[in-house]
Amino acid sequence: FEPPPGRPSPPQVDYPEHADDRTKAVMLLTRVMSLVPMNLKGDEMWNADVDFDLTAFHSLVRILKRALRQLVEASLASVLLKEGLTLWRLLPPGFMCASGTPARDDAHRSPAVLPTFMLPRACMGIVVRYFLKYTGPPGNFAQDVAQKFPCCVDVVPDLQVAFAFWKDLRRCLDAFPKTQDPDAEDSQQFVEEMTMANEVLEAQQRRLGIFPAEV
Repeated sequence: FEPPPGRPSPPQVDYPEHADDRTKAVMLLTRVMSLVPMNLKGDEMWNADVDFDLTAFHSLVRILKRALRQLVEASLASVLLKEGLTLWRLLPPGFMCASGTPARDDAHRSPAVLPTFMLPRACMGIVVRYFLKYTGPPGNFAQDVAQKFPCCVDVVPDLQVAFAFWKDLRRCLDAFPKTQDPDAEDSQQFVEEMTMANEVLEAQQRRLGIFPAEV
């Protein structure tokens, strides 16, 4: 959490210089779940809070996702060049369309056949932070979060999808074989941080009565 030497964080962003376990847990949860897209109303842009940590995190995510998309495009081009360019006729219209909105009559709004690695916005992470820090009555949460983020279609179901994503990620990490590699200590520390973050999340889920969506 310490900034680079000679480059302190601007005081306006209120970035923690030294974080306790709960602060680290909240940051980990918001970063992970910010990878899940939110449903916004129509063509509205995000008009709520902006988070410095998530903005910095997503600058790295964008680099990775652009590289992965270019890798998919290069792999497809390699296959077509080796097997024959006539195979492009087998590709349906909009086969790499980034839109997730199905539309039978519009190829540019059809789900992609190949992975597109859409660049996400940090909206979900900001909403998750609000969820984790919410101290009001549980019965008021749905109304309060809708007023706080008016550009979102339906916040609670989107949150439940993000919780399911976190749950699946933990299941995948738990399935990794335990190895005696040189980075085992770092891996164990990450597992402990994930466990702590999960405890923080589940405690708030129980308090507000909002749990992962059934996928």
